[in-house]
Amino acid sequence: MPSSRLYQQFQRLAQQLGCDEREASLAEVADLLCCTPRNARLLLRRMQDQGWLSWSAEAGRGRRSRLTLLDNQESLTRRRLRELLRQGQLAQAMTLAGERLDLLTPLLYEQLGQATREGRQILRVPYYRPLPSLLPSGPLRRSEVHLARQIFNGLTRRNEENGEIEGDLAHHWEALSPCHWRFYLRPAVRFHHGRELGVEDVMESLAALGTRPLFRHLAGFDSPWPRTLDIRLASPDPWLPHLLAEPVAAILPRELAGEAGFALRPVGTGPYQVSANDPLQLRLTAFDDYFGLRALLDEIDIWMLPELAERLESHLRIGSDTPELGTMRGESELESGCYFLLQDDRSPRLQDPALRQWLTRLLNPIALMARVAPELQRGLTGAVGLLPHWREPPLPHGPEPATLPTRLVLACFNQHLEFEECANAMANLLAEQGIRLEVRTLDYRRWVSGADEDVDLWLGTLNLEHEGPFAPYAWLQGTPLLQQAWGGQQALWQGLAQWRASGAEPGPRALLAEVQRQGWFVPLFHHWLELESRVGVHGVRMTALGWFDFRSAWLRPEWENPAA
Repeated sequence: MPSSRLYQQFQRLAQQLGCDEREASLAEVADLLCCTPRNARLLLRRMQDQGWLSWSAEAGRGRRSRLTLLDNQESLTRRRLRELLRQGQLAQAMTLAGERLDLLTPLLYEQLGQATREGRQILRVPYYRPLPSLLPSGPLRRSEVHLARQIFNGLTRRNEENGEIEGDLAHHWEALSPCHWRFYLRPAVRFHHGRELGVEDVMESLAALGTRPLFRHLAGFDSPWPRTLDIRLASPDPWLPHLLAEPVAAILPRELAGEAGFALRPVGTGPYQVSANDPLQLRLTAFDDYFGLRALLDEIDIWMLPELAERLESHLRIGSDTPELGTMRGESELESGCYFLLQDDRSPRLQDPALRQWLTRLLNPIALMARVAPELQRGLTGAVGLLPHWREPPLPHGPEPATLPTRLVLACFNQHLEFEECANAMANLLAEQGIRLEVRTLDYRRWVSGADEDVDLWLGTLNLEHEGPFAPYAWLQGTPLLQQAWGGQQALWQGLAQWRASGAEPGPRALLAEVQRQGWFVPLFHHWLELESRVGVHGVRMTALGWFDFRSAWLRPEWENPAA
């Protein structure tokens, strides 16, 4: 691969010549390249070796030689871009392309999918937004949850095939009493930076979660023997193994957890480690010292392509159809969750039950879907409950509100095309009733905090990793927005606490159904998650989060593309 410097020198020469062929002395070429005649001769020889030009030198001082450009700048730029992308150097390619995205975009698509470099198997995956925070203790959206599963481990994990809780960093555990659990840690587990996992890492990681509602009952930790952890609870919790399988309960190295930059390039014990992360590219490299089965793919390269935002929120495509590599195969399923609207019980306007029910009827899925773009309609289906199989009865047609507000405030989070469409549809429906909707777009961290007390309506989306009863419970108890927006719903929070302690009904579904009946929770749509992968990329099976487990994917050698 020619150097960037040589390519830049050729660009300068081509720009200065102004034509494809001319006579020029070596001294003139040296002036064009801003170098000595000796260096100019070396550069011309290297460019000729690359097939970029022909240099017919004439002997003798002052003799003019013939210089012919065999390649034009655009063709050479395209080849240079392709080579940079093949090497995974996305930032350099973006810099080289500059304003010429028309040259870069088709090459980006061409290079997605499987590739090999120096014998390493690489899978390149497109995504539509940067991923600056992969810290499992931070606010996690759907894709961040998936990536955290590849980078970190908890004491337990949930088997994606059968939903059962199984060992992860802990190989066994037992409840010595309702408030005293013991976990036995695996030996010789290493973090990505080389240090061996210690029980102190586990204790500090879990203790840091003690201010969260889900973890407030964790009263203390001690280690009676090496690789043994005792957890003492302030109240009984038969769901503790499920809790410790939540992404937020991942174990971090105690000396790095608070360091600046850790969220961007975190260190865990998982099958993949972060080797690069910037606004253009996230590169995950297989961790050779992983305590489980080593990942089959050597590298996962995620390229951030904002121009694909309209498709990649729910549609993941690995590669493209080509005669050499074969066709694409796909799978789709409804998400375990929904798009939803929350009515905030801090809002003075929404204290009227008749107004809440009127808004629920007005902003119904059918009316909204009729007002969004057709390409979005194809990926949506109306929701009547949090999960697709939760079919709660419709609200009864109650009395009309005595008065309508003149203004409402709706908050949604940014980098989400569907929210813009849905909010515009809501604004139009409300405008027809004389109500102005102020749409406030927040970053996800601020949105999920629920800190904006003057918001009336919250537009959001939820993807659960599974449909067991603990998943909606963990969402309800673990989402700060819900604690803020529904702070007055005492029956909900007391019921959830009783269910966790004893498993007694009503459980999370029935409790949320009552909140929905009162108009505080409005399910809108279920999204069809889609995953397409090229034939030849094996072991790809879509998870509930719309991704695939990187550890299981692999490439068959005969499908490799030598030109990729």
